[in-house]
Amino acid sequence: MQKLKQIPKRVHHFLIGLVLTAVLGVLAFAVVNTYTAYTDMVVQQQQQYLLVTARAVSKTLSLYISGQLRDIEILTRSPGFLTEFENYYETGGDTALREHIVSYMLSQKRGVKRIYLLDKNSDVMYQYNDYPFLEVFDESLLHLKEYAAAHTSGIGSVFRISPQHYGLTLVNDVIHGSESLGTVVIVIDLEQVYEEYLAPLNIENTGDIIVKNEKGTIIMHPNAKLLTFNPFRQIQGLDTLPQYKGLNELLTRQYSQEEGTAIYRDYSNGIAPPEDEIAAFSRMNVNNTAWYVSAVLPYSTVKNLIDRNVGQFGMLVAAILFVLGVCVISFYAMRKNQQNLKLEAAYLKDINHTLKELHQSREQVYHYQKLQTIGALAGGIVHEFNNLLTPILGYSEFIRERMGPESEYYDDMSEIYEAGTRAKEIVEQLLPFSRRETDSTAYGPVNLEAVLQDDTKMVSMILPSNIRLEKGYKDIHATVYGSATQLHQVLLNLCSNAVQAMEGKGGTLTVQAEKISADALPANYHPAVASGFVRVRVADTGCGMTSETLAHIFDAFFTTKAAGEGTGLGLSVVQNILISHGGFIEAHSTVGEGSEFLVYLPVTAQAVAPERPAAPGAPVRLNSGKQPILLVDDEERVARYLKRRLTRSGYTVDVFTDAEESLDAFLASPTRWQLALVDGTMPKYKGTALIQRMRSENPNLAAILMTGFVEQDAVQMQQEGLIDEIFLKPLDYRKLTEKIGKLLAGEPDLTTV
Repeated sequence: MQKLKQIPKRVHHFLIGLVLTAVLGVLAFAVVNTYTAYTDMVVQQQQQYLLVTARAVSKTLSLYISGQLRDIEILTRSPGFLTEFENYYETGGDTALREHIVSYMLSQKRGVKRIYLLDKNSDVMYQYNDYPFLEVFDESLLHLKEYAAAHTSGIGSVFRISPQHYGLTLVNDVIHGSESLGTVVIVIDLEQVYEEYLAPLNIENTGDIIVKNEKGTIIMHPNAKLLTFNPFRQIQGLDTLPQYKGLNELLTRQYSQEEGTAIYRDYSNGIAPPEDEIAAFSRMNVNNTAWYVSAVLPYSTVKNLIDRNVGQFGMLVAAILFVLGVCVISFYAMRKNQQNLKLEAAYLKDINHTLKELHQSREQVYHYQKLQTIGALAGGIVHEFNNLLTPILGYSEFIRERMGPESEYYDDMSEIYEAGTRAKEIVEQLLPFSRRETDSTAYGPVNLEAVLQDDTKMVSMILPSNIRLEKGYKDIHATVYGSATQLHQVLLNLCSNAVQAMEGKGGTLTVQAEKISADALPANYHPAVASGFVRVRVADTGCGMTSETLAHIFDAFFTTKAAGEGTGLGLSVVQNILISHGGFIEAHSTVGEGSEFLVYLPVTAQAVAPERPAAPGAPVRLNSGKQPILLVDDEERVARYLKRRLTRSGYTVDVFTDAEESLDAFLASPTRWQLALVDGTMPKYKGTALIQRMRSENPNLAAILMTGFVEQDAVQMQQEGLIDEIFLKPLDYRKLTEKIGKLLAGEPDLTTV
């Protein structure tokens, strides 16, 4: 302290000033460095954002042009188009060819404005213009004859429709075998493509998307005056000037790199005022043709963004000068801001991918909602149908047994019984929608010829007199791996639709099948294995369908029937079944002439297990005593049927169709009945709850549950011994009476459901 006091005041002030100057210098240096770092960070962030945008635009254009090339190739490779082209040379008629062209144009996305069809002599056979029409231009720019003579396919050329309007040609050579039948050329309006796919992209409200062709000429730009401008050519001779060095480097890199970023001074030869730009580019490569997509943002936009934060830096410096604590807080806020900016940059990189995933997720959620709707109804539908099938199967079986094989109506009753059994199997296919499955849809080798015989036999019995059935599948010897029940469902659905299409005027229903090789499959289908296939054809001569209807027939809930007459699920289920069998389905239709459905299924080398002949059932054992049975089922048809048959078998049956009434009667005399036969689903009581209540009063009561589907609580009660047996509706009466006899006789039974 003594030494400090000895320092002269002038020197003391000098030292204080020196320290303050040093502190201010350090602070100024820190502020400048922070400002510079922040500027660099924002610029890099914008460059990455522009690069993501350029990639997305490049990908979008690539997908659009590739899709158009694919669509035109599908048109020119379709068998119907090729056949009509050959017919044109033979007969001179081009009506069908024009219909193909019109259908193609109506199905295209925005941008395809004109199509030309040229013959072998490079002459224009047909031209179709889409509305709104292109303005008049010199068609020699399209080089139609040159493309036709060269027999090329792919991207043609970019041409000027007007001084501020560009178009693009796509070419496809129509080849049948080794012969060229002609050429198809489509014209795409690049202005419409820009408005549809590029203009909606908003780059900070001041940025632009620019597309140049492989020669470097601008063909898409929001400023129409810059169309046809070629920066690479215009800058020749100016590339040595310092202000255009960055532009020259950018243009050079575009030809040598797939993508990149740069900062440069723009040059448009006086068309637009020069200014500094931040840019990112991405090369689009399609069919050996390269275009260059640039996302450009004025540097002044970024500068304005940075300048808006200068006040924050000034406040930071003032806070550091006055309060050291504020400095710490400000530093923490700056670090936090940096983290947020990095997260934002990462988000911008992934935004394109995320949007695609969101779109796919939305479609999946919509599909799942439909399935949930079906699942909510499936359980109730199965229950109601099984209640109807129980008396149908039971009475037909009972009457058939009473008649005996010698009766002239025995075969008719057998047909009713077998049809009911088939209906039972089809109803069981609804169980997977409600997550309650049975084994009726198990996969295995299936004799397709037998399936076709059964289905055509069933269809022939219900055909109106004005519809004729033609069959053509004898001795195909085709075995497929799958579910016979589901294949029956597919064929019966297609035949039913065909019959409905011919209602009123009549016609011919054709069911044919043949084996084909994998090479004969449609070009757009790629089988998982190179094995043989069988093709089943179901055709009608009915009213036919329009192209709009044909495009939606496999969509779930789509139907052309009146309200209450159709659900729109038939063909959707058919398609899903065939996909699960490794096959697929095609549909063709002409209004007024009829429709044709082609089903493709892979054949298998596995042998079909031989069917065991049905062993004659043992006669139902009559009950010698009078053990009373309590029957509870809210469906009167089922209750009436079971009482009648059980009574004939010698049992005393008390029937209740109201669960509460049955419980009141049971509680009044719990020991009156030795066995309860209870329905699983009733309005006032679930069958499991009713059995549980009865067993609590009489533990010795034997209980059988009848249900359309087995739920978890029923399985658990059977495991606990509260339920002796579970029978699925429609009931197998023989097995039911055998079980009743064992339970009433007190015999042990080790079988399980």
